[in-house]
Amino acid sequence: MVLPGLVVDAITATVNIRFFNATTRCFPGATAAGLLDKLLELLQSIPSSVCRVIIHVGTNDTTRRQSELMKQDFMDLFRLVESCGKSVFISGPIPTLSHGAERFSRLLSLSTWLQHTCTAHNLNFTDNFNLFWNRPGFYLHDGLHPSTLGSSVLTANIHHAVQSTPAD
Repeated sequence: MVLPGLVVDAITATVNIRFFNATTRCFPGATAAGLLDKLLELLQSIPSSVCRVIIHVGTNDTTRRQSELMKQDFMDLFRLVESCGKSVFISGPIPTLSHGAERFSRLLSLSTWLQHTCTAHNLNFTDNFNLFWNRPGFYLHDGLHPSTLGSSVLTANIHHAVQSTPAD
């Protein structure tokens, strides 16, 4: 059975990441801090039948180059979603292609930190980094956004994580 869900992300504007029986909200360029107000309003407006929330954010956060502030923004986001009464899935960032070693390192560090922090906060984490690493066919020419194939793989990975996790 597919339970109703809410998908919130910063990437679906350029690709078609959609789920059956889910509401998708895209905020291009979003960061964890930028999602806070939007997510608070969204969580108050969704039907009670929605039992899962999937959040895909992180790549844009690393461009600030301020890791500790970024982590605090995520902690604020986690506090909000922990209190929403829904099963929450954090979809980890995907690496970028040809955007430099520093950006790659920051994204890898964020992915690793998110994985450990989500576990500590009883949030579900979906690892997308290892799935996309060194797979240029998964990207558009900008090396940032998923191609049609990458979009399908990302969607399937998130879908698998959601479907293989027991409902609360």
